[in-house]
Amino acid sequence: MQELPLVGVRVLDFMQMWAGPHVSEWLSVMGAEVIKVETSLRLDQQRLRRPPNGSGGFAALNYGKKSVTLNMNQPKAIELAKKLAGISDVVADNFGGPVMEKWGLSYADLKKMKQDIIVYTGSGYGRTGPHQGLPAYAEIISAYDGSTFANGYPGGIPNTVGFNAWNDGAQATHGVFAILAALYRRSRTGEGEYIDAAMIEASANFLSELVMDYALNGRVAERVGNRDAIMAPHAGFRCKGDDDWVAIAIGDDEEWATFCNVIGNPDWTKNEAFSDQLSRWKNQEDLNSHVTEWTRQHDHFELMQLLQKAGLAAGAGWSTPQLLEDLQLRERGFFVKADHPVIGDAELPGIPWHLSDSPKGNYRYSPLLGEHNEDIFGGLLGMSAHEIRQLIQDKIIF
Repeated sequence: MQELPLVGVRVLDFMQMWAGPHVSEWLSVMGAEVIKVETSLRLDQQRLRRPPNGSGGFAALNYGKKSVTLNMNQPKAIELAKKLAGISDVVADNFGGPVMEKWGLSYADLKKMKQDIIVYTGSGYGRTGPHQGLPAYAEIISAYDGSTFANGYPGGIPNTVGFNAWNDGAQATHGVFAILAALYRRSRTGEGEYIDAAMIEASANFLSELVMDYALNGRVAERVGNRDAIMAPHAGFRCKGDDDWVAIAIGDDEEWATFCNVIGNPDWTKNEAFSDQLSRWKNQEDLNSHVTEWTRQHDHFELMQLLQKAGLAAGAGWSTPQLLEDLQLRERGFFVKADHPVIGDAELPGIPWHLSDSPKGNYRYSPLLGEHNEDIFGGLLGMSAHEIRQLIQDKIIF
């Protein structure tokens, strides 16, 4: 069995919240040494969630990382950060403005120290253009990219997409790809890279169909709820139980015939209004009412299995406890034990892929604040215990 693919790569990580730490989390799980630079003066907001210093969000975004605390208001702390950058392969931040430039840690500054350095900056709007430097959270970016406007029920108000900030995840996965590509390029050419990642571009990248439809046809995306542009029925349907649902998507006339057989070919399925794909799409409100009459009589898992067995696309609407018990995810080892000093052995989601010839990823628990100060400043930079104690007393390591 080979070692993890990024063993030997060091990342100096100034990132926080979700979009940034999710980037370095992937790198850490793949074996990179990720040194998370924090400060007691302004905690990562994920650390502020409950339980303090051990929230599920922080724990699941910071597997295997090392934490050091530096008061970057102090020149000495900036010098220590520069020393760490000088022995790192990647330096990453997701500040809203030119914070790294203020500290003398811009790409131009770092390149003078280390010619082949790779610098990643993730921000809401990028480091160029009229909106550079403006604050941005996922809710704001969703409104900006048009996904909020296009999401919701017909005649209803715009809605953000999903429970979590999906565009944070979009920027992060794009960012991981860019950093890996830069590392590969450096292995061939010896050259570094500056990566300027804008969340607005990462999320708008997923809206190409809406953009093209307007560019070619002049159509503005409308709120359509769960409807599809072609398929019908295509929705979530109420099942037996207090709040249980099943999603069903029928793609063509052949699948419709199969669906009708599964539900027993009731008389309404022979209605001319449902005779072909286009007719069903035009009359889907009435169609969905009939389908719901059937689904309300059954358990959502039972329906999922029944329809899937017939070769149809169907999925139960799972709650979080049901997801944690899922045999498919269990079999693939998706959930990992946190083994955390604060939250114990709670289970958390892992990285969504497996490497055939490498050991399981680095899922060491997320670090406590400043947990690795002595290891990094003493072991990596060679500082004495006395020097470290003095820096702590002077609130430089803080």
